[in-house]
Amino acid sequence: MNGQDVTQTTQITVSPARRACLVEGCACKDARIVSTRRATYFATVARSRGETADRVVAADAEWRLPVSPALDAAQALTDQTAAA
Repeated sequence: MNGQDVTQTTQITVSPARRACLVEGCACKDARIVSTRRATYFATVARSRGETADRVVAADAEWRLPVSPALDAAQALTDQTAAA
């Protein structure tokens, strides 16, 4: 052939995945939770493509923000200190 013989090798390095939050079960980096800015962008793209972006999903009344036991203990300590 006219070109050089090139052999290209690629090394893939795998690093262990880090969780975004140290609290077990915390959903702070849940892929389903997006910022208002990203949600607006996705809605604009959907509208421009004729997709349904004008729907509203009702909030789940049973869902609460995950809270760590350490935060509960700190809150209880603050309440005791304030009462004394």
